[in-house]
Amino acid sequence: MVKLIREYDFKSTDFFNYIEYALTSEIKKSRNNHQPVKITAGTRYTVTGKDNTSTKVTINKFDRNHLYSATFESLGEKLTVNYATKDLEKGCQIILTEDLLTYDSSKHNKIANLFYDFMYHRSAQEELNKLAKGVNSYISDHKK
Repeated sequence: MVKLIREYDFKSTDFFNYIEYALTSEIKKSRNNHQPVKITAGTRYTVTGKDNTSTKVTINKFDRNHLYSATFESLGEKLTVNYATKDLEKGCQIILTEDLLTYDSSKHNKIANLFYDFMYHRSAQEELNKLAKGVNSYISDHKK
């Protein structure tokens, strides 16, 4: 499991406004319609990547301004991602946890497990940075 804790200069409401906007767009595209989308626990949809790989997404929890949790299944891997937020005096703290449910460390040697930890930690860090950049862009685009 990977756990990252970062602080940003935007608030939890900004983060969840962006998440809701991005999810709504992604779900509408997946369903190929423009019907209203309600983001709640149990919402499911499938995303097709640039390489035509399908990823099944299940939203586990959407507690606005506190927690977004989803499970992604693709190519035999199953990953659960949680974003927990907490407002600070200036900005917010985001705690990202990722758990690759299909990886069994007991079936691998110590070096393979270290490599796995390093790669997933780096990937999680890149994802969180990309998400923060998206939030900041969303904020500046919607101030107009």
